[in-house]
Amino acid sequence: LLARCLVRAPRPTLCLLPSAEAAEAFADDLRLFLGGEGGRGQCVHLYPAWDVPAFEGLSPSNETLAAQVEGLYYLLATATPVLVTSVEALAQCVFPQEELIAATFSLKPGQELPLSHLVDHLIQWGYRRVPLVEEKGEMSVRGGIIDVFPPLETQPLRVEFLGDSIESLRAFDPASQRSVEQAGEVTLLPMRFFSLARLQAARRTVEEAMAESEATHREKQRIVENLKSGLPFPGVEFLLPYLYPALESLSDYLPRGTVVWLVEPAVAEATLDEHWSRLSAHVAEVNTAGHFAPAPERLYLGTGETWAKIGSCFTVELEGLENVDADLAVTSTSLADLKPLSHLKEGEGGLAPLAERVCQWQEEHVRVFLAVSSALQASHLQNLLLGHELRLPVISTSAWEEPSLPAAAIVIGHLSQGFALPADGLVFLSEAEIFGERRHRRQARPRPVADYLTGLSQLTAGDYVVHIDHGVGLYQGLRHLSVAGTEGDYLHLEYAGGDRLYLPVERINLVQKYAGADGHVPALDRLGGQSWEKVKKKTREAILAMARELLEIHAARETTERPAFTPLDGAYEEFVARFPFEETSGQRTAIDDVLADLHETKPMDRLVCGDVGYGKTEVALRAAFLAVESGKQVAVLVPTTVLAQQHGETFARRFADYPVRIEVLSRFRSPQDVKAVVQGLAAGTVDIVIGTHRLLQRAIVFKNLGLMVIDEEHRFGVTHKEKIKKLRHLVDVLTLSATPIPRTLNMALMGLRELSVIETPPADRQAIRTYVSRFDEGLVRAAILQELGRGGQVFFVHNRVETIEKMAKQLRELVPEATLTVAHGQMAERELEKVMLDFLHHRSNLLLCSAIIESGLDIPTANTIIINRADQFGLAQLYQLRGRVGRAAQRAYAYLLIPGEHLLTPDAKKRLEVLQELDDLGSGFRLAAHDLEIRGAGNLLGKEQSGQVAAVGFELYAQMLEETVQELRGGKIQVQIEPEIQLGLPAYIPEAYIPDVNQRL
Repeated sequence: LLARCLVRAPRPTLCLLPSAEAAEAFADDLRLFLGGEGGRGQCVHLYPAWDVPAFEGLSPSNETLAAQVEGLYYLLATATPVLVTSVEALAQCVFPQEELIAATFSLKPGQELPLSHLVDHLIQWGYRRVPLVEEKGEMSVRGGIIDVFPPLETQPLRVEFLGDSIESLRAFDPASQRSVEQAGEVTLLPMRFFSLARLQAARRTVEEAMAESEATHREKQRIVENLKSGLPFPGVEFLLPYLYPALESLSDYLPRGTVVWLVEPAVAEATLDEHWSRLSAHVAEVNTAGHFAPAPERLYLGTGETWAKIGSCFTVELEGLENVDADLAVTSTSLADLKPLSHLKEGEGGLAPLAERVCQWQEEHVRVFLAVSSALQASHLQNLLLGHELRLPVISTSAWEEPSLPAAAIVIGHLSQGFALPADGLVFLSEAEIFGERRHRRQARPRPVADYLTGLSQLTAGDYVVHIDHGVGLYQGLRHLSVAGTEGDYLHLEYAGGDRLYLPVERINLVQKYAGADGHVPALDRLGGQSWEKVKKKTREAILAMARELLEIHAARETTERPAFTPLDGAYEEFVARFPFEETSGQRTAIDDVLADLHETKPMDRLVCGDVGYGKTEVALRAAFLAVESGKQVAVLVPTTVLAQQHGETFARRFADYPVRIEVLSRFRSPQDVKAVVQGLAAGTVDIVIGTHRLLQRAIVFKNLGLMVIDEEHRFGVTHKEKIKKLRHLVDVLTLSATPIPRTLNMALMGLRELSVIETPPADRQAIRTYVSRFDEGLVRAAILQELGRGGQVFFVHNRVETIEKMAKQLRELVPEATLTVAHGQMAERELEKVMLDFLHHRSNLLLCSAIIESGLDIPTANTIIINRADQFGLAQLYQLRGRVGRAAQRAYAYLLIPGEHLLTPDAKKRLEVLQELDDLGSGFRLAAHDLEIRGAGNLLGKEQSGQVAAVGFELYAQMLEETVQELRGGKIQVQIEPEIQLGLPAYIPEAYIPDVNQRL
């Protein structure tokens, strides 16, 4: 209805929804009906509320701040804006319009503008100086070039100056840092609601307000020091009321003649009331705790005021589709005859009911549109329907208004729910009606996983390095020296006995950063000593022995034969189409690899590596489907009972509509059940069994085992590993590992082990917002309540078992609203399992635990993790803990709690700085990921080889391994010739051009 109104009579439009989730779904639906790519749907803007608990010393994310400024600008700068928002965002105050206009700046080639003026302007308005620009709100300066990523733009910009004028403007790709295309005129919006000058000017006002408040002396001192620094600090946004004489709200920005579409007004009103009472209670708690916060009405509009502000606009109220007014010529019939269609019962065609119904509608001259989320899903559906003699075109959503629309078609876009408009002869079906449960996935911009940022660019003084000829040394920084009259940059390396080596930067390829497993500290070598050569020789011998063994296993399998699995058919296609997400490119490659192996006549032995939640289980599900279709049994071996339970539920859900018997064999089953399962396996009536190492017992006999899936093999004991090794010759084996492994190792092992690495995160994985803060009861309570408020669950990690019960008591008193359970490694195994399962099945919503949170556990509703004493964890450990959340499309939060700054060791301080940048983009992420990969390499190579890795460092080990494998296969090794060229000319990158040492390296 709204889309039709907007197409026929475009007006400025505000769509108001009860919650952020509802606003997001509404915006997606509206984009579909207005036409997505190239259509009017591109004009739909989603305006978010701040994404942090109010008054807790935390700042909203750059993404949120940019989206807000974009929304406000959009209301002022376009004739018929369409803004979708939630009531909470509408109630929040913003900066005055004239301030936004004054802060907006436009750039175009040829414009006269000193470079320093632009830099000052950007810093004044909230842009952050960084070595490399990757995210919105960042800028960097190199000589006469400014890189900046402003709101409104989808890619960052490179502004090149010649003297005091702009010579060129280009968009560039943040992943490769290379220019992509020329840009014309560009608008630079501010990144914050205030300038630094305004923050400075407001210092006295804030101090006066604090003097009258109940805030403690320490709190007042903290804020005064922050204000004195002249820089924005975490939580500064909540001081907004003191920065301007009067604030405005989103409603004040609405153009004249705006139409407000109010969706579910009663729910919206109740939500706003609840938001206001929560806010008031929270501010009271903050004040009681001795913190400083302005009165809530200074930063947020009350319920009455919010409604009064939009009261002057023409308002249309929209109720849910069930009870639409009879005068409106819109009637809604719920699609009762279109329940999620039941599939494939003993060979019946699964989409047959849908195909029949579409044909019936066509005969009744009803037009039918099937909405799917991606081009891939559209072609899946097209192929499936072709099998039912139904040929549907895929049309663009911008073609709605064309009279020549086909009677039935597939469209690409998000639709939250299907509906019928009988009066108009129209039916829309969403993926939920077509395939059963779908989970909404949004396309995120591809994350730059920049390779050029690994290795030496992460080198800091005090790091260990490996010089190919001289061994392990200590990097002490970059020195600018004049040698024989020529200036240049040199790496200062220190060896045993205080020996020093100055290595010219052009010989940097002789050095690698040392990486050993789990923080192993290597011994320094002596310059000119023999020990390094001996270590290299010993490592080569160990590598040779391992590579030979792997090659022998590989050769033995090449000679074994078995019949190939059933070719792919309609039933498999259908199983694929019911996967509730879209596969990532990495996942698709892994699936194709596995299918290719199964269709060979030699048994498969493939390892699939990928971070938690990257979709390894789906790879196993597809292989299992094919095995069962080929008349074989499948065994899934997992390290713990809780994981067995979780996999059991996943398999049962995916195979729900198929005649497949799935059983879980674990301690949770009664002896009678276990007996029945064991008999079923021997008789061949159980198709898929999931269990712990019990599956390896002698008593368990399969009638026709065809596929063994092993999850996290490195977590099994030695005896179990031996049994698995024997099985490898007999059946197809698919091993899954959640510890990623380094790409260099993957390359070195090519042809020795079939390996698939899934590197692409799911499309809608949002970066996890990471905050570092002092331990503060108010913040802990606010963070937990914020998560429980959206129906989620919370992990609270406290890694000292002796004080965990004391912590539990503190948390129960602090958040009586939560259902708390405790889990740690010293509990009896059964008790621990019960706690984990209670959390898994939502019987508790706050899990206080030591660092044992099960590594494979997938709890999509747990999206907040609070880590106490984060300074006592290593980087890789923190990264892995943080990876427990952020599995759903919802924004996830990680709070790292530390004692006061003065109690931190310098090393812990450095780790936490890295971690705060650990949103999936920052280079810190890659550092932690690298730590983790080294651990993964250790798991994959086994104990003995890990010792060799520790001796020479990982990079050199991988290089040696690759050379050895090449040699064993009869290949030639190319010897690298390293000529030294002395021109007597200085050749280095000046510090003035690239101030950041790591960037220069």
